[in-house]
Amino acid sequence: MRSWRKVGVATLFVAMPAWAQPPPTPTTPPVVGLTYSPAFYFDRALTPADLEGRTLRELSLMRNVIFARAGNTFRRKWLDTYFRAQPWYKAQGKADASKISKLDWQNAKLIATYEAALTPEVLKKRAEAYQAKMAEGDVTPEMQIEMHLLSQRLGRWLGDQAAPETDRSPLEDPRLLDKQLTKAQLENMSRRDLRILRNMVFARRGYAFKSDLLREYFAATDWYQIDPKYTTAKLTPLDWRNVKLIRSVEDEVGGPLTDEQHQKEEYGDDHWMFAA
Repeated sequence: MRSWRKVGVATLFVAMPAWAQPPPTPTTPPVVGLTYSPAFYFDRALTPADLEGRTLRELSLMRNVIFARAGNTFRRKWLDTYFRAQPWYKAQGKADASKISKLDWQNAKLIATYEAALTPEVLKKRAEAYQAKMAEGDVTPEMQIEMHLLSQRLGRWLGDQAAPETDRSPLEDPRLLDKQLTKAQLENMSRRDLRILRNMVFARRGYAFKSDLLREYFAATDWYQIDPKYTTAKLTPLDWRNVKLIRSVEDEVGGPLTDEQHQKEEYGDDHWMFAA
């Protein structure tokens, strides 16, 4: 399998996979000052049929273009790179909520709900199809992004096993938590990502989560097993150091998310369901 690191970041995220259909062109640009509507944006109510067969990358762009139009900035590097390449995008640090309509929220929620409902079985079949294509040398930047997203959803690294650790995140390859994390490994993560990663340390030791969100997230992975005898004594000094580092980064970017914030219908690249 070809190593993912051979594709330059500057070339990423432009074309869509050949087998995916482009979203319909909206009829009217809803943002004042724009002379055209951004790709992946819909100014009508979406239906499940609009989402059927979409890749995780496409679904993510369809969700996040709503917030990008409002000036939201993104910690996830691939999203940041994609939107900064768009002539209409103007990062404002904090999104302008007045530019996010009720229809936008409804569409974002529908996309996120559809995404969350994709079962591990469906995602595994997709991953196998991508791996087969990549093994044949049929590698595109979009496929690489998709494999990163699939790795994160399934909780295991699906890419080239010989790829350097710098090419993957601990969310994509939890085995990286067997080593001391660095701050550089966390700089590409949203607050949502950081919350999941911090709790992943406990999940790997068998902690049973009270949070529905976290319980469902880890249940979708291959490795998570609840240990009825779990205590914090099962955590190693390395585990605690990694938790401390992750928490320090969370504090730098606005503080750790609560379960309510994780679900709350607000804009921002840290939102569980809607953005990033």
